[in-house]
Amino acid sequence: MSEVPQRRWFRFSLRTLFVLVTVLCCWLAWESSVVRARKNLLRELKVNPTYTVTTAAEWARRYPTGFLGQPPKAVPFVRRCLGDEAIQEIGYYTYRKEKSQLNLPRIARTFPEAELKEDHPPLEPCHPGCFPRGTFVETPGGPRAIETIRAGEELIAILPSGEMTIATVQSVFVTTNRLWRIETAAGVFFTTKQQPLCLAADRTLPAGELEPGQSILRFEGGATCEANVVSAAPTDRIETVFNLVLGDCERFIAGGYLARSKPPALAASADD
Repeated sequence: MSEVPQRRWFRFSLRTLFVLVTVLCCWLAWESSVVRARKNLLRELKVNPTYTVTTAAEWARRYPTGFLGQPPKAVPFVRRCLGDEAIQEIGYYTYRKEKSQLNLPRIARTFPEAELKEDHPPLEPCHPGCFPRGTFVETPGGPRAIETIRAGEELIAILPSGEMTIATVQSVFVTTNRLWRIETAAGVFFTTKQQPLCLAADRTLPAGELEPGQSILRFEGGATCEANVVSAAPTDRIETVFNLVLGDCERFIAGGYLARSKPPALAASADD
């Protein structure tokens, strides 16, 4: 008599287990299809010049200490296990707004965690880079704002050996570009993505390629010293920027840091 309920319970348990496994498989299949759709759309966006994509991982590298209270986005654990990644923000250029808006509803549905934002069109790059108004450069007469410097005036320049010398400004290069915010252990300054900043051993690296933990050269107390990079990231500021064309010595002091000037050869080609 006691075996009948046990058999019924056993049959009920197998039936329930089958239903649960079926539901689980359907759920995993749905999650997998979502991940595939996200990956396919992400590939489309990355090769489409209309859009700029910033993943949560890239955001975390740019702002390791946080930025305006916006932590990196996240996706569910299961989707991460299936190879998905969170998208922090997706920008689209305003000069192609009508075309890009056709896909905005699809993008919003596919990446609900991402912030969609209108961006500016690609700007003419500064070769090799520039600084905004208010950036102080060192001159024999003391610091001066870069926008006040004129051709024929003198700057303090730094030789590869670390010695100071005097360099004459041949010309001033002016354009408009997006600013990058560079934070070091010694403070914050602004430049453009292509501006070469000086590292040790007479090396330079564009500001946009700096990574946290690297060191750039700073001029302080009449001597050069290293400053550790905390973060290097673009801002929403697009402003008039300036670079100074020097002669043989191309390293000058801008914002307290050693930077390479615009070489005369590039300046001449830009004017042609």
